[in-house]
Amino acid sequence: MPGPDADENVPAQRSRVKLLGLAAAVVGLGGGLGAFELVARGRDTGGGAPSAGKTEAARSGSPTPTARPLVIPPKARFLAPPPGEKYFGVASPGAPRVPSVLHGIGVDAGGVAPNLVEYFVNWTQEYDAQKVQSAYAQHAFPVITWEPWAGAALGTTQPAYSLATIIDGRHDTYVRTFAQAVKDHGWPLALRLGHEMNGHWYPWAEPNGVNRPGQFAAAWKHVHAVFQDVGADNVIWIWAPNTLRGADPVSLHSLYPGDAYVDWIGMSAYDVTEWTADHLIGPTLTEIRTFTGLPLLITETGAQPGPQKAPWTTDFFAWLRHRPDVLGFVWFEYTHAQGGGTDWNFTSSPRSRTAFRAGVRTLNLVGIPDGTGG
Repeated sequence: MPGPDADENVPAQRSRVKLLGLAAAVVGLGGGLGAFELVARGRDTGGGAPSAGKTEAARSGSPTPTARPLVIPPKARFLAPPPGEKYFGVASPGAPRVPSVLHGIGVDAGGVAPNLVEYFVNWTQEYDAQKVQSAYAQHAFPVITWEPWAGAALGTTQPAYSLATIIDGRHDTYVRTFAQAVKDHGWPLALRLGHEMNGHWYPWAEPNGVNRPGQFAAAWKHVHAVFQDVGADNVIWIWAPNTLRGADPVSLHSLYPGDAYVDWIGMSAYDVTEWTADHLIGPTLTEIRTFTGLPLLITETGAQPGPQKAPWTTDFFAWLRHRPDVLGFVWFEYTHAQGGGTDWNFTSSPRSRTAFRAGVRTLNLVGIPDGTGG
């Protein structure tokens, strides 16, 4: 497998920063703080010798079958799935560009293939239509975590990407170019813009010492307006804070731009020492429900190795099945060796893999078309 692309190194680097917050949370906690059969779909790589069938067709003069034109599905199909259907998403090095990644995760999950894939793009990188197309070819809905910075190597403040620079339009050329490319490509996707804004570990976070209260919502509205101006209406907008545990003491409502600018709520929710999903997610979701009723996608989750990992995983799926307001989840399939800071992956132990397999099989998954009718 080829090494991860530059943008796919971002979450690994970011996790090392964020784990400082998680480590602090652990200290605080010490004081009380439808499943379907997985099938491999062949893809023409555009190279190599022709197949025997093609050779015979050429010899006989028979017409070569032509590929069916792709049909772009409507955004509404993904925005509001049928009741009871869920998204099983992953973020993992190489996905979605390398098909073997999602296929391998589906095998590890007992034959249940992910139907959503999340990957990271910072503001030095262009829109990559090939990645979106690759996601759909694997029957996975694409979620782009869109990060207004130049990457972790330049630190957590980066004044060139402060919220004020977004609000006053200094990044409009980049944002407009990205939005136009999204529109021109036409395929529906989700954008998780400026996630975990209630922490202090990103340039777009209000508590990072550079930005001021009220600027995050204003910056969000500005970016949203650029997309509206170019007509890029094939986007599902995800506003995604971190759980209250591990974040800074800032009002989530003060960071929220409003339902007119958001389609889904997201959340980064990592199990560190908790034994139940509600213990981890409940307090944050309770606060969110005081100002919006929009559906929730757990946009990053995973469990730290320990005696609680398998029981927490079992409880998470039970919690998910009984939450009609929760669309699904994205499991952070990064290991310590891949830069995740710890082994968040569900295969880190036989017990956690067994718990994950049993849980994911109970879900009725949203069907994702590949555009060919398949």
